[in-house]
Amino acid sequence: MIYFKKFSVTGQANSEVLDSGLQSTEAEKKRLLSVLIQVSGYASNDVVGYLEQTKVFEIPDSLIDTDTDTGSTNNQHSVNRINEIEVGVDLPVGSTFKVGIVCGATNKNIVGAYRYEIIK
Repeated sequence: MIYFKKFSVTGQANSEVLDSGLQSTEAEKKRLLSVLIQVSGYASNDVVGYLEQTKVFEIPDSLIDTDTDTGSTNNQHSVNRINEIEVGVDLPVGSTFKVGIVCGATNKNIVGAYRYEIIK
């Protein structure tokens, strides 16, 4: 069975902010399949994902889907935007996978969901 856990991260200017994450426990060992994600707009920020201290992905916000009416900026960035980031990792018991945003001078937010399975 596939499960989803939503997340939301409010970005802060000149900072990296992470969500509380998806944790694997002895009772519920998890396999993270992917992360569904959307940014609140484009500001040359980066979306990041960590398994504990290991950075798994770092993606420019301009490659991620947004629900903002960006007008002419749609033609300045990739037209094939990402809304699902494949991860495919079995989380070791006690470990946490976290998603966040690294903002420059202009803060933006991210929303999304972890797509995962419980494994035996």
